[in-house]
Amino acid sequence: MSLPLQALITDSVQSVIRRTYPQRYSALCHAHAIVGANLISIVFNRVYRPVAGFAIIDCGGGQHIHLRDNQAFANEAGGAYHCWIESVDETVGEREVIDLTVRNNREYAEAQGVRWLREDPPTYLWGHWSQTVLACDAEHLPHRFPPGMTWLRETDAGWTFITRHLHENMNAYVSLTAAAIQALQARLPRGSQLLAPLIAPSSDSAPASAPVLVG
Repeated sequence: MSLPLQALITDSVQSVIRRTYPQRYSALCHAHAIVGANLISIVFNRVYRPVAGFAIIDCGGGQHIHLRDNQAFANEAGGAYHCWIESVDETVGEREVIDLTVRNNREYAEAQGVRWLREDPPTYLWGHWSQTVLACDAEHLPHRFPPGMTWLRETDAGWTFITRHLHENMNAYVSLTAAAIQALQARLPRGSQLLAPLIAPSSDSAPASAPVLVG
């Protein structure tokens, strides 16, 4: 396999979101989190969930963008919050944290008029909580985040938002997840049986409509 499975999963989810929402894909962190959590749970046979809350982006040079507007979860137009993925059962091992949209951080910062002064962001973040998420509070951030680390915090309002949004768009997310499974299958080495039991025969039935996404 030329790329790690994590990279193939990331590319598969991003390609589906980009194809479905070509004008807004980079802003739809909640769609990436929901589809990504579904796909990762299937691939690794372990429960992962979409998480919503606050985030802080390190743009370099001591500049930080704070995505910490709890009121934005109730705003149909979205706002300054973030969504990511976490593993659920810590008895299996330390909690994992996954962000499939971190590659868009530079684009987002520059769109906000903030000059990007550090290395380009990675394609994705995927690691244990202790090695990926800064433990400090938002008022005591380091001047520069260590490579591969970020600042995230779930909020009650974020949990309510992501739970409601998923419930209201359940059928559409089933369709998006099925598309992500197909996209990942196409990226696996020829002959791979990793997803074989999940790939249904093609049919002429119409797919579920894509959800109307905020953000």
